[in-house]
Amino acid sequence: MKKIRTIQAAVLEEKKLKVCAYVRVSTDQAEQKNSFSAQMEHYTAYIKNNPTWNFAGIYADRALSGKNAAKRPEFMRMVKDAENKKFDLIITKSISRFARNTADCLETVRKLKSIGVGIYFEKESINTLNAESELMLSILSSVAEEELNSISQNMHWAYQRRFKQGKVMINTKRFLGYDKDAKGTLIINEEQAAIVRKIFKDYLSGLGISLIAKGLDGIKTISGKDKWAESTVRDILKNEKYIGDALLQKTITKDFKKKRNKGEVPMYYVKDTHPAIISREDFEKAQELMMERAKSKGNVEGNREKYLKRYAFTGTIECGHCGKSYKRHLDNCGTVAESVCWVCSTYIIGSKNSCSVGRIKEETIKGLFVRMFNRLYNDRAKLLREYRQSLEREKLTELDNERIAKLDEEIKQLIKQERALFLIEEKGYADYNVLKAEHEKLVERLTQLQTERATWMSEITNRDNRMARTLELESILESQGSPILDFNEDLYRAIIEKIVVKERTCLEFQLKNGLRFEEHYTLKRGHDLF
Repeated sequence: MKKIRTIQAAVLEEKKLKVCAYVRVSTDQAEQKNSFSAQMEHYTAYIKNNPTWNFAGIYADRALSGKNAAKRPEFMRMVKDAENKKFDLIITKSISRFARNTADCLETVRKLKSIGVGIYFEKESINTLNAESELMLSILSSVAEEELNSISQNMHWAYQRRFKQGKVMINTKRFLGYDKDAKGTLIINEEQAAIVRKIFKDYLSGLGISLIAKGLDGIKTISGKDKWAESTVRDILKNEKYIGDALLQKTITKDFKKKRNKGEVPMYYVKDTHPAIISREDFEKAQELMMERAKSKGNVEGNREKYLKRYAFTGTIECGHCGKSYKRHLDNCGTVAESVCWVCSTYIIGSKNSCSVGRIKEETIKGLFVRMFNRLYNDRAKLLREYRQSLEREKLTELDNERIAKLDEEIKQLIKQERALFLIEEKGYADYNVLKAEHEKLVERLTQLQTERATWMSEITNRDNRMARTLELESILESQGSPILDFNEDLYRAIIEKIVVKERTCLEFQLKNGLRFEEHYTLKRGHDLF
């Protein structure tokens, strides 16, 4: 009799879905904090209690706006993890919790749907993996966005009412000199107020904004930085809040973007809203002085470019000792002996031990330029021919081209290896930590090769630029027709990149094509010799 052995059918375990949740609350108020905690607990239990799901975590953004996905770090991390296949489904309370911007919402849904990751919106009962979901999602997202616009308009109306009633709201987190007490009233922070008083005192004593900013280096700004920007000092000098007043609605929000109010809506000026740090008299003097200095330098509204380029040497003279730029300065101002000189910035603020180069007369710089230009003009044929030949010798050889080709090929192969590692990780074929270590080594080598190639190509570009500038220089010299007798500002701007002050009596003129010429002179009271 035949023996029959029964082979039992294998029980195939259904693959469980990896499920996560996304939660968000929009403010830090107590009731919202409670809501935040409640949502976290609800979704943790909700996912873990489903036998067909594996819990893949909670992504939670607190006190952030839903308008723009890029401003929600946990949201962005969730999308990245979705791309790395860390879960199959996202559960969230509603479309308005997920995104109040239709474009952001649909873009994210489509992106995740294309890689097989779904989103389930509880309130709307929409699963984005269903075929009919996108039309409904688009309609509901638009409704959520309109709701946000309505809320924004209501808030704007409320702010307008407060402004008209003279009710002031000032954020002290980025406002030097004040704190808020328990009732929300502005009170003077004496430590910070001392910095504000110093800024006004220095400005009224004649110091410029640039020097005041440099003199504050090492003292922390309101944002915790050690270096002070000129714009920060200028804003403090212009801020009416330091005399106890407040100009309301300086900025407006339009199309979800904050911008300066240039008359689109009314502003409201309220006097004596809080304690003053600066007297009205000193504040008004500072405003008058600022306007006088601006006018004297040609810095009028809409003419900033003219101000920046008012002097030929501005921004082109550099100290060879400390690397700082030279500033224009008047010696014996207001007297018959008044003269213009250029002084190292480090020297100006009193650090003579750090830089002892000091000042150079403007007429000396101009005279040295005339001498340098005429030497170049007279020897132009020989100088420029030899320089062009040196540039030609720097051209890429066949061996150099071969090296670049090898770099390109190695970079290409490393990129392929990186893609392969991602695939191995996605399929789960190897331990994550091993793959991570391999990827770090690969990225290190890739960065090294890309840097090497970029440096090489930069050198090629620089050489080509120097050659083009040399041809321009030849054209300028030929069109000049003869040596020059006096300083020519247009010529200076056309051919000089910068002047490096190597010593008090030695200036190096660096031309835009890469050529360099040293010029020396002898110090003498009255007029230097050169």
